[in-house]
Amino acid sequence: MSQRCLSPGLRRLAAATAMMAVAALAGCANTPGSAEAMARQTDAQIELARLQEKEARAEYNDQGVYLGLIGRMQQEGMYFASLAHIDAFQQKFGSNTALLVLRADALRETGQDDAALQAYRDLLNTDRAARARHGIGLLLGRQGEFMRAAVELRQAAALDPVNAQVANDLGYALMRGGAVQEARVPVMQALELDANNPRAISNAVVWMLATGKRSEATAMMQRAAMPEATRAAVRKEADRIARAAQQRDKALPRTPAGAAQAASGIATHAVALNAGARP
Repeated sequence: MSQRCLSPGLRRLAAATAMMAVAALAGCANTPGSAEAMARQTDAQIELARLQEKEARAEYNDQGVYLGLIGRMQQEGMYFASLAHIDAFQQKFGSNTALLVLRADALRETGQDDAALQAYRDLLNTDRAARARHGIGLLLGRQGEFMRAAVELRQAAALDPVNAQVANDLGYALMRGGAVQEARVPVMQALELDANNPRAISNAVVWMLATGKRSEATAMMQRAAMPEATRAAVRKEADRIARAAQQRDKALPRTPAGAAQAASGIATHAVALNAGARP
């Protein structure tokens, strides 16, 4: 790429890097480790550091770029650091819903569940409602409230129907709640929306194993080149899901056939009486 294609800041960084290279070559021409060579290298490194710091300050002066930087911090798991930058952003530019949802996510991932829940609730009537429902669902799932989590995640999916992560989390919450058959659609949606996502693949394999589709599960693990350690973890999770489904089936109330028929007859008779009572 020619330097004409670079931004002014990147051109300056490239120039500083070139200075460092020149300084290193000059050191080779003189006595290795000489004071003159070391001085040249130090000057170049100082100049490069100054330029990098200037570029960083420029990024922090742009709202959109700064928000992107905070988002990347969170993608890399730096949630504590992101909270500090969220405060700095708010002091500099004020607040907006994009920033508030990042704060709620950071609070959730730093174990501040009560504050995170309130932060998500404050966003339910905004343009970030889908993210808020998703976040609440994740908090409930962490607390073991899987079917309550599924309610929130269903609403998130309704607001953002092509979000593979929401679909995947909904499928997992339903499976952990024992609603394995209900989980089929979101699990498969997540897989087809993001076919290369390891989490979506693992969820699909878990669902297949838990529902007895072992040959399909094995084929998918082979296509994904899933390591044996991951396969063992997936099988263990599938066993847990299957047990949850059995427990849910046992807990569901069962109506005897005779009672159901009697109830049906009473309901029919009541309808007839109501129809005859109309003026």
